[in-house]
Amino acid sequence: MLRAILTTWILAAAAFATQSVEGHVVNAVTGVDLPGARVSLFQSEGVAYSAITDSEGRFRIEAVRDGAYSAGYEARGFRAIPGFMDPGSQLEFRVTSAGGPLSLEARMQPLPKLSGRVLDAAGKPVANAGIWVHGNVRGCGEPKCFALLKQVQTSEKGDYTIADVDYAGPWVLSATAPSSLRAPDSAGDRPLGWAQTFYPGTADAQAGARLHLQPGSDLSNLDIKLAAVPVHRIRGRVLDEGGDPAPRAAVTLYNGFGPSLDHLTDQDGAFEFPAIPDGEWRLSAKRDRDRVTLWTAQPVQIQDRDLDNVELRMTPPFSLHGTILFDRPEGVPAPEGDLATVIAGYTAGKFGGDQTCPARPTDHPYGKGDFTIQLYPGPHHVDLIEPPPAQFYLDSIRLGGQDALTSDVTILSDAQPLTVTYKFGGGSVQGAIDGCGAGRVLLLPQDPALRRHEFLREANCGTNGQFEFSAVRPGEYYGFAVSADSSPLWYAALLDGSLLDRASRVTVRSNEHTNAEIRLSKW
Repeated sequence: MLRAILTTWILAAAAFATQSVEGHVVNAVTGVDLPGARVSLFQSEGVAYSAITDSEGRFRIEAVRDGAYSAGYEARGFRAIPGFMDPGSQLEFRVTSAGGPLSLEARMQPLPKLSGRVLDAAGKPVANAGIWVHGNVRGCGEPKCFALLKQVQTSEKGDYTIADVDYAGPWVLSATAPSSLRAPDSAGDRPLGWAQTFYPGTADAQAGARLHLQPGSDLSNLDIKLAAVPVHRIRGRVLDEGGDPAPRAAVTLYNGFGPSLDHLTDQDGAFEFPAIPDGEWRLSAKRDRDRVTLWTAQPVQIQDRDLDNVELRMTPPFSLHGTILFDRPEGVPAPEGDLATVIAGYTAGKFGGDQTCPARPTDHPYGKGDFTIQLYPGPHHVDLIEPPPAQFYLDSIRLGGQDALTSDVTILSDAQPLTVTYKFGGGSVQGAIDGCGAGRVLLLPQDPALRRHEFLREANCGTNGQFEFSAVRPGEYYGFAVSADSSPLWYAALLDGSLLDRASRVTVRSNEHTNAEIRLSKW
């Protein structure tokens, strides 16, 4: 009886074995203690424990049960290094009662800050104006360019502050007038309107100043004077697939990097946008009918004139069948399970992979790799969201006989199947980088047509700066590394061309090991 009681007590004690986790959080730029930071210990089911750092940036969590954890850090105006989305950010550690208290050290990077005012043509402050911060001047999907980072409104005094820009790097700042702002006085018989204005005061997106934000930087007095420009009318009709007028269809006008304009068609399917500045725009229309969404989109160009008689003909989606194939040596089994998620994003003009009406798989590709996606007729950019299976790389995407990997494709019906091919092997790249520490290494294809997320390879430096990539698609790459303090590497790689000028050139050959001499870059 006593032995049974002792056995039960020992098992219960083991089940509830605990240990302490303590640590220190500092400002990565100044090295100063960071009070008030929230520290969370995560397990697979979510947050298991949390604590707030004291005035010396220290924390202690008692009675942490044995097990595997990862740590996360949050503080207003800071981001953890590495960040939540950065490779290696969720490294696991084990808590065990057999050892002493576990000690964690963390650094948090202060976020850049922007502030200024929006002014009208007379220099008066504009309340409730929209402030837009972009990673690039075009509104399309990575890796071609980057979408909106932040959007705020000016106060009643016309000023604004953005204190939580997530990443350093070059950004574009713009302002839009509120609908309540009176239109500028016309120049003769030409009506004027307020254009989306890029800092410091131009309606030309390409001429807007690039703001090179660094960790902890505080850029103030970024005043934007709204530009008054000639405006024109866009007028047309929306039809259904049978050519009949479509009443109460939602029409959206969008320029890729600012607010969208919305309108509902009247009983005759007519719509009108009365005051639109010159530029490239995209018109789209949709309406739900019998649980099916009719949709269409097309680019339009406004240049010194009104645009009348625009016709938008909506269609229902159709099903496109596809197959995932594996090019592999004899004896190598094909991967099993959920192999990929395929998305065909409708494109129109400069707008890249527009996910307003994406086509997502209706059947996930299990087993044989067959899948079906719903999409609308038109040009599409085909993406694979899931990474390639282990030991395979993406070799090709084809629509019938057309290449859908390096260019967009026009898909009008289900006549041609979509085929995704993965290939076994590839090459490997390894090396060691002096001073890399916990920095990151990136391989970026030299061919701009291949600069899509499936071919951007990123890894953390290991012990002694070592790194390795496996199953790399054969070809020519840029290779470079940055410290852990830097913004996410692929932002800088694609937005800062000078970084590529300093990169190493790496040749990857099939079934070969490449020792790459990659240096740590600073910018």
